[in-house]
Amino acid sequence: MSPREKEEAPGAALPGLPELEGLESAEDFFAALGVPFDSRVLAVSRLHLMKRFGLAMQAFLLERPAASEGERRAALRAALREAHALFARSTPLESGDFGVLRGARPVKLGRRE
Repeated sequence: MSPREKEEAPGAALPGLPELEGLESAEDFFAALGVPFDSRVLAVSRLHLMKRFGLAMQAFLLERPAASEGERRAALRAALREAHALFARSTPLESGDFGVLRGARPVKLGRRE
């Protein structure tokens, strides 16, 4: 992996948490942070869950750039647990988190009359 690819890897933005560097799948993040998950939740909401986790991660790192490794790890574990819990009880549409889904409405498929 080139230095540029490593910088762009999902886990590369986490200074001081080497176990997260280069992770690619949602399951990898859950395993590395020791957070249990329901594979059915990931099957339905994987991208939305990881987007929510990523936004929480960025917010924490901007808010607390000098946080210790332990504080970062605890905050990221909590953010991943919260994202999982959100999508375990609601769909991405119901969560209302993402602008592209806010105005979405169901489309009926079928034969025209």
